Amino acid sequence: MTNVTKTNQKKTSPARIARTAVTVAALIVSATQLAGCFPVLAGAVGTGVVMATDRRPTGTQTIDRGLQMEIDSTLSSRFSGDKARVEAAVFNRKVLLVGEVSNADVKQQVEQYVRGLQNTRDVVNELQVTASPGFMTRSNDAYLTSKVKTLMVTAEGVPANSIKVTTDKGVVYLLGIVTNAEGDKATDVARNSSGVQKVVKAFDYISESERARLDALGSSQNGNTGSEAVGTPAPVQSVPGSAPNAPVNSDAPASMGTSGGATTSPVAAPVSSPVALPPGRNLP
Repeated sequence: MTNVTKTNQKKTSPARIARTAVTVAALIVSATQLAGCFPVLAGAVGTGVVMATDRRPTGTQTIDRGLQMEIDSTLSSRFSGDKARVEAAVFNRKVLLVGEVSNADVKQQVEQYVRGLQNTRDVVNELQVTASPGFMTRSNDAYLTSKVKTLMVTAEGVPANSIKVTTDKGVVYLLGIVTNAEGDKATDVARNSSGVQKVVKAFDYISESERARLDALGSSQNGNTGSEAVGTPAPVQSVPGSAPNAPVNSDAPASMGTSGGATTSPVAAPVSSPVALPPGRNLP
């Protein structure tokens, strides 16, 4: 009787219920392919599971949010019409730029502005000089991002909340703070998701000892459960210049990477207070 009671309690714990709900949501999406419904399901059941496992210090998370707002606001006000469609993704003070620009000069101007912000650590510029895609393509990208995120939450050995997923024209970009093994598992989840054309990695790699230290600081349980990705594997591309086996020194702040290359420097040291963001700047 005692064993049965304990088993039932375990099965009905909030964390287990949430993980089960996320798994069900992922299965529903795989079966129905309904882009409009999926983000709502993922957001509703996934947030409580992954919020506590972010490996970024609170100060760094605050800086990332500020950078995101600064970049989005300035670029949207500076460019309009067919000149550019730029989407920025910020994680651990690294900025990924995807989208389309009308010419190479605009592409350079956008990167110069983002790289010049005082809290930007590195820039991965994946902007393309081409016409912007239609509404259906952008909607499908949003759907793929949500699907990959949920599949990562349900995949064992993937620190879902330490990984940021962005999709542009069917290409999935992965940023985050991961070990080599975790990065490989996350990449496999993304590349095996149906509809994904290619996967580009722009991770910050850490050692196993650093992973243990960061997870211990979080003092929260990783709520991932096993799940198999569905679909035909997509090709994987690492951002040029990456070297996942580079040494890590967790006591030093991360240094600036090279343009267009994934940084292999250590993750940013804990920040005691948010760093003030500069006012919006005019592009050159």
